[in-house]
Amino acid sequence: MKRGTGSIKGRLFFWSLLITSAVLIVLGISLYLEIRKSILHSVANALHSKIQILKGLLHEEHGMIELELAEVVSGEYSVPRSGHYYKVILDGDVLAASPSLMEEDFDLDSGGLVSQDEALQEKVYISLGPAHEQIMVVRHDFLLFDTSAVVYAAQSLEESIQMINRFRTILFMAISLNIMVLAFAGFWIARRSLSPLARFSDRIEKITHKTMGERIDPEFQVDEVRNVARSFNDMLDRLQGAFESEKRLVADASHELKTPLSVIKAQCDVLLQRERTKEEYAGALSKIKATSDTMKKLIDDMLSLTRLDSGSLSASGFADVSLGECIDRAVKFTGFMAEAKQIRMNKNISNDIWIKGDQDALTEIFLNIIENAIKYSPAENSIEIILVPDAREATVEIRDHGAGITQEDMERVFDRFYRGAAARSLPGTGLGLSIAKAIAEAHGGRISVRSEAGKGSSFFITLPLNDSHSG
Repeated sequence: MKRGTGSIKGRLFFWSLLITSAVLIVLGISLYLEIRKSILHSVANALHSKIQILKGLLHEEHGMIELELAEVVSGEYSVPRSGHYYKVILDGDVLAASPSLMEEDFDLDSGGLVSQDEALQEKVYISLGPAHEQIMVVRHDFLLFDTSAVVYAAQSLEESIQMINRFRTILFMAISLNIMVLAFAGFWIARRSLSPLARFSDRIEKITHKTMGERIDPEFQVDEVRNVARSFNDMLDRLQGAFESEKRLVADASHELKTPLSVIKAQCDVLLQRERTKEEYAGALSKIKATSDTMKKLIDDMLSLTRLDSGSLSASGFADVSLGECIDRAVKFTGFMAEAKQIRMNKNISNDIWIKGDQDALTEIFLNIIENAIKYSPAENSIEIILVPDAREATVEIRDHGAGITQEDMERVFDRFYRGAAARSLPGTGLGLSIAKAIAEAHGGRISVRSEAGKGSSFFITLPLNDSHSG
């Protein structure tokens, strides 16, 4: 337990000890009160029996009420201040009192009332006796031969209190011992119970960026850790995938930037070897500019992917967007490319299909795919753009009649920097489809392709509708 209650083990130990201690203390207090009540009740019962004996000794003789004291004036009742007392009063006068009381006028009613029984006409008091000891007094009021009578019976509580105190001490020691045992047991149980988690933690600490391929076998974990192990493995898979993707991105970017930089450097080296004509300088600068434009496009695409990976495109910033308008914008931006190859754009769309999204990002999806369709289509051909809505989604199909994509290339067509055999001879960064896929997924949609070599390709962009505007 490194940080007390800051750790799971510490919290488990603390709360288990707190709860069990509280239960033991409550049970101990309840038991103590019950035993105390039982002991005092037994004293009250004994005094009640003594009162019944005293009542039985009262009788009338020659018109006078007498008490046969010989049967009770014995033992402790005959010893002064022995802790056992009685008194009998008739019509307010003391008929008899135990020798142990000594002072017949001692007030046995002076204590605090503990209980009262109306049916039996008895009252129970706790007060101080003649020897200044704590006593219990039972008073019984009744009529005897039409004369009001009161019988008192009292008994010292010193022995009972000592018994109660001894029980309280033993109970306190037993509770304290039990709490210590429970504390040790709780710590041991917490440590044993959390040892699989400690081993799991140790295993995690050994996994670094160099050993990220290692996994924790859930089957060898306890039930509580098994799901955590599976989730941790899934997280490692995602992290490893992200790291591998970043490594590929850096490697591919380095490779892609190396070629244009080499071209620029070669052109500069050639120009610097000797004096060149104005036309040669202009031609070299044109090549450098074209190469710089390619590099800028590559860097812009990489920045777009980085922003998408960081989650900058989130639903919190989405607004109502017409898919038809996004497609129209993309067609407008690529119009000069289509005109240069005399390619027709056949649209079958509606401007009444709405989704929640980012208009510029959605336009970029269609722009990238339409650019590719124009790029890989032969001159004087056509491209079909079809928007088909259903109950919950809208699908945009962009179909060309170009060279198509081989089965091998289709499996990697959305990978970053991947360019198929037919694409390597044409300008491009190999990031357009990756960006389109990332944008579609950020909108809760998906993108797929169907193609056949030599017959063209169809890209399908499926996006969730905004129900309040779909029509």
